[in-house]
Amino acid sequence: MKQTDLEPALDRIREYFAAFQRGDSEAYAQQWVYPACLLAGGKWTSLPDPATCRAFNERYRQQAQEQGMIDGRILELNARAEGRDAAWVEGRFSREGAAGRVIAETRMAYLVVRTEEGWRVAVSIVKD
Repeated sequence: MKQTDLEPALDRIREYFAAFQRGDSEAYAQQWVYPACLLAGGKWTSLPDPATCRAFNERYRQQAQEQGMIDGRILELNARAEGRDAAWVEGRFSREGAAGRVIAETRMAYLVVRTEEGWRVAVSIVKD
């Protein structure tokens, strides 16, 4: 698979990130394939359906805002194919507070899979 063929997988993560930043839990939930899961802080969380994903995102975003997050940026994003219908997407993201002050940087990995609806996130891993 050529790198250009992976652009839709990268776009999926860009939209996932944008939906999170906007606080749009409905759009955020549309970025996933179900059941999905994520690993953060050594704990696996199952996301069996969009309703569970929306609720998780709302709690997670609220916690980030309580820590002072008002914005964020994608600092780095790249993908590598895992066959024809899957890709690992790795990225580095910032959480920013007032005046663009960086509160935290996080490294993430996503298993993104091709479905009938297009590329979707199946697994999300917070690396640090």
